[in-house]
Parts: sequence; structure tokens; C-alpha cells
Amino acid sequence: MAQKLPHFRRSLRYLRPYRGWLILSFALVLGIAVLWGGGLGLALPGSKILLSTEGLHGWAWNTMTGDRIDGKVSVRITPAGTQVQGQPTSLVLGLEALDLDGRGAESDLVAGEWLVGLRVDNQSEFLRGDVLARRLATWDREDRRVTLLAWNPSSDTLSARPIKLRNLEFGTELLGDVVTTIPEPTTREDRYPMFVWLLVIALVATVVRNVFRFAQEYLVETAVLKGIWDLRRECYNTALRQPITYFAQSGTSDTMSRFMQDTGELARAQTTLFGKTLVEPAKCLASVVGALVLDWKLTLVALVGGPICYWIIRIFGKAIKKSTKRALESWADMLAVLEETLQGIRVVKAYTMEAAERKRFYRVNRQLYKQKRRIARVDAAVSPTIEVLGIVAALLAAGWAGKEVFYGEMDPDVFLAWMVLLAAMFDPVRKLSKVITRFQRGEAAATRIFELRDREQEHRTPGAPSLPRLAKNFRFVGVSFRYPNVNEDSLRDIDFDVPAGRSVAIVGPNGSGKTTLVSLIPRLLEPTGGRMELDDRDVMMHSLRSLRRQIAIVTQETIIFNATIAENIAYGQRKASRAEVLEAARKAFVDEFVNDMPDGFDTMVGQRGATLSGGQRQRIAIARAILRDPAILIFDEATSQVDADSERRIHQAMDEFMQGRTTFMIAHRFWTVASADTIAVMDDGCIVDAGPHKALLERCELYAHLHRTQFLETP
Repeated sequence: MAQKLPHFRRSLRYLRPYRGWLILSFALVLGIAVLWGGGLGLALPGSKILLSTEGLHGWAWNTMTGDRIDGKVSVRITPAGTQVQGQPTSLVLGLEALDLDGRGAESDLVAGEWLVGLRVDNQSEFLRGDVLARRLATWDREDRRVTLLAWNPSSDTLSARPIKLRNLEFGTELLGDVVTTIPEPTTREDRYPMFVWLLVIALVATVVRNVFRFAQEYLVETAVLKGIWDLRRECYNTALRQPITYFAQSGTSDTMSRFMQDTGELARAQTTLFGKTLVEPAKCLASVVGALVLDWKLTLVALVGGPICYWIIRIFGKAIKKSTKRALESWADMLAVLEETLQGIRVVKAYTMEAAERKRFYRVNRQLYKQKRRIARVDAAVSPTIEVLGIVAALLAAGWAGKEVFYGEMDPDVFLAWMVLLAAMFDPVRKLSKVITRFQRGEAAATRIFELRDREQEHRTPGAPSLPRLAKNFRFVGVSFRYPNVNEDSLRDIDFDVPAGRSVAIVGPNGSGKTTLVSLIPRLLEPTGGRMELDDRDVMMHSLRSLRRQIAIVTQETIIFNATIAENIAYGQRKASRAEVLEAARKAFVDEFVNDMPDGFDTMVGQRGATLSGGQRQRIAIARAILRDPAILIFDEATSQVDADSERRIHQAMDEFMQGRTTFMIAHRFWTVASADTIAVMDDGCIVDAGPHKALLERCELYAHLHRTQFLETP
């Protein structure tokens, strides 16, 4: 089974640093198993105390005597008036069975005879059966030799049978050591204190066992949570280093689902492995050992259903794995719908699309419900099926055992204890029936998690040299780019040289490749052809971090984090002082609206800057770029979300900030075009012309058209 769970098995490597906790939990499992088996083992002495006429001590003496002569004995009540050689006899020690190659058989003892006494120093001593059993059980002569007086009730003859008693086995000797420490009751009422003490022992064992269980479960949960924490951290690092194209294709919802739902499913499977999968088999093993000790043949009969149960669990496990993978994918679809609807709630309400969104959510919710229902159906069928098979096997064995009891071949108290152990043996099996299905669910989750973990990351050259700060130029040399799973290039044969300190406005119709082009500069996208050079150095052969450290970006969609205004401005500049943050804010005119806030720059802005207007968010993003002091500045429609007053303020700041910096601007406003040193005109993934404003108006028909239709001058 482990070979068919490769991803789940791989996930266990993350628990290696915490193996000390798991080893300790395993030791606790052994303690739980011993206490569980010991608690069940009290059933036999309990039944002897409460139900048997021989009592606990009599049962112990009979067991020890049978062990010494390799047979089975019991105290019998003889018919009224029975005499042995003129001696009245009411209780004898009957020989129920003898091993063919045992000490008793070698001494010519015969099953069915009565042991009525001993011959010591040529003197016959007739003893009651219970007294004789005690004497033989505790016989302490060094040579262990004794002569037994055996009475054959059929022939009415008495025989002397010399025998060398064998040493007691460990378990039988331990039983003797225990009962000799307990005062032997003389009446039935005297057994009650023994029964009370048995209950106290059972209570103490139960309390200690559950303390062990608490500690074991806590240690396992802690180790699993730490392992999942490490796995999530690695996956997060992988996600941060994925190219932008990955998120464009897969979306963020699927990735988020892998972090939350999938890791949760995996954690539950790992907890099951080191929880139920250790505890329940240990309890089952303890019960099996006890049952085998009492009657190994009957116990093996009861275990015949094991292979059938395993085969059924495998079939159910395959179905669970398939449904779980689909359910996890449905979770990702639901997150996508929720994310889109709740983030766009203003548009949903404004366009009265509530009913349509309800239907869309209903479809994905119903799909998830169907997958979960399939899992529930299979999961619910496992335990009852296994229980029925277990009951059938147990009843067959119980029927055989009952026959032995009624035919006198099995002690009724032993039968009762064996049935208790049998029930205790099948209870863990029933609980374990869902373990394999849980592993299959964990395997499905691990598969999706490691799909993310193993994805190819952004190209980074190991040991690559760092790029110096831009001083000469940034150049595109025959650059082309094609998005994955697309048949045509989005950019083709881009050859463009931008001197250091110069500004470029990139213009063109929608879909012409403007955003794709500027995304290549910080290597958010990797060129599929050609190369990019910074001061005549191929940026692909140098450190990615050294490139991005000298670039600041103000994106088309302003990104504001759920933090304070000061923290948002200082994002990416962890060592920036408070004074530097305030100075950048002043240059972007952020202080104009922050000063009116109760907490000033320490004001929390909410998720995605929900408490701020579009113009305020834009100014904070520009202040963030100013604080970075970049050599290369990228504005992707940076003024598209601000009002007239904010735009005027930003223009003032940008005129100063752009001085001496290499700036790429995606232009939609005339100011952006007019302030640029060079204008690059793009169409269908190519730069069709480049030059100053006036020259392009005269020679480039596309630029003249864009100027007439898009670039509106502002006062």
C-alpha cells in the first residue's frame, strides 16, 4: 500500500525534524496497548471471583498444577458416599486432559482419573482436591519429585504414580506470584474485597491509559502541525518564485485552495497515521495475543476474515482517492467564484447581477456537494461492511467455542474471557477500516500540493554575478515573447535602446503588448527569444535580485496591503527610517490626506486599501516608488485612477522624481506623452516607430490617430 501512496509517503519527510516527538508518542502507544490488554485481561480473574465456585485462588492453583504435569485439572465434587480405600471423599482433583508427550502421560496418568492424595516418605496422605491442587502448585522441593495417588473411578482402584513436576512457565509463575500476595478467602462473601480491588486496578489502568492517550495525541498533532507548517512555507516560497504566467493560467484561487484545504486534508491523514494507525493496531495486537493465549485455534478461525477485509478496503480506497481529488478541485473553483464575486461586489450590485452570481455559485457548490457525497457514501460503507464480516467470523469461532464449552472441553470462564478479547480485537479493526480511505484522501491532497511544490520556478542562474546600478543604457535585442499554450508571439523582434536617465512613453492600442513589454524589464516574464542588456550585460546571466533591486513599479492596478500607511510606503525598504518615509510621502503629496486621519501614518488601510480612495492609493504607491530610489522606473498607466487634483500633484512630483532616472511609462494621458524624451509606438506586438512627439505626429499615422482619439490635454 505504501508503494501506491508516493506523494503521501513523501510528505512524511517533513516530519523527520520532529521524529523525537513521534518516537515518544510510539512509546506511549506501547503503554496504551499494555494497559488496554491488561484491562481486558482482568475479565478472566473477574469472572473467577464473581461466577466460579473455585474462586481466583482455586483457578490459579488448578492452572499451575496443570502446567506442572502437562495437562488440565479441575476440582470435582464426588457423588455422595464416595470412599477411596475407606476414606470418605467429597472433593477430588480430576484429570481433564493430558498432553501425549507430557510429564503426566509419561508417569502413566490417564485422563478421567482422580488425584486424591500424595505419598511422602512411604506414607499415603489423602487430601481434598483443592488442598492437593495448592500443594502441587506451590511444591518447593528441589528435585520436584512427588508420588501422586490416582484413583480410577471405573475400576475402583488406587495407583501410586511417581512424577517429576516440571518448572512453571513464565505466565503461570507470574500468576502464582500475584495470587500468593492476596489473602485467600474462606467464604464467598470474602471475595468482595478482592472484586473491589480489581475495580480499583481497572480504574487506575483506565486513567493512566487515557493520560497516555492525551499525551500521545498531543505530540502527534504538534509534530504534524509543525511538518505542515514547514511544507506550507516551502510551497509559499515556490509560489513567490513562480512566473507571472503561472498565476495568469491557474489563477490565485487554485493556489490558495492547495494551501488551505489540501494541506488540511494531508494533516488529517498524517495524524491518522501516527494516531489511529499506531494505537488501534497495538490495541488489536494486545487483544489477539490474549486470545491466542486462551485458545489459539479458535482465534485463528476468527481471523480468517482479515484478507477479505483488506481486499474490500483497497477497493473503497481507490474510489475515495478519485473523489477526493475532484472535491479538492471543486474547492478551488468555489474559492474562485467567491473571490471574484466579493471583490467585485460593487459591480455585481450596480449591474443587478445577484441572481446570475447566485446561479454560478450554485453550480460550483452543487459540484462540490456531489463529490463530497460520493466520499461520504464510500466512507460510510466501509465500517459497516467490515463490521459485518468481523461479526460473521466471530460468530463462527464463537459457535465452535460454545460446542467445546457444552462438551466440557473448555472452561466457561475462559470462554467468557475469550469472547471479551475477541470483541476487543474487532473493535480496533472496525476503527481501522477507515484508515486506508483516509490515506487515499491524503494522497490525493499531497498530489496537488507537490504539483505546486515541484513546479519550475523563475529562471535564476546559481552563483550569478550581480548587476551594477544602471549607468549607460537598457537595451532590447531581438526580443520576442509568447505566453504558454498560445500559438502566436505576443511580442516580436523588439529592438530598442533606452539611454540611462531618459524617459520613454510607450503608446499603442489595447492588446498591442505594452504591459507585456514592461513586464519583461524586471523579468516578471521571461523572453522566449532574444536578450535584454543592462550596460551591455545580459540580464539573464546575472542575479535576478540585483536587477529588481534597482527597479520600482507602479502597476495599473494599485496594490495596497493590509497594513499602516507608513508600512505600505516602506514596503520593500525594510531599513528605511521614519524620516525617509515621511519625505517620500511629502514628495507624493500623501501627507495632505494623511494629516487629517486620527492615527496619521499609523492608520490601518484595510484589505487592498479598502478605506482609501483610488487617488489616495495611487499616491501611496508612488511614494513607495520614490522611497526605493530606483535607477529604473516603470509606470503602467500610473495616472489612470486619480482625480484631477491628485493628477496635478503627481505631475509636480514626477517632474522632479524622473530627473536622472530611466523611466518607462505606459501612456494614456497627454502629460505622460509630453513629459517623455522618447515615445515608442506599439502595434500587434511590435514597435512600429519611436521618436519625439512632433516627429511622430508628422510621420506615424497610428500615433497621430492615438493622439486625436486618446491623448486629451489637461489644463
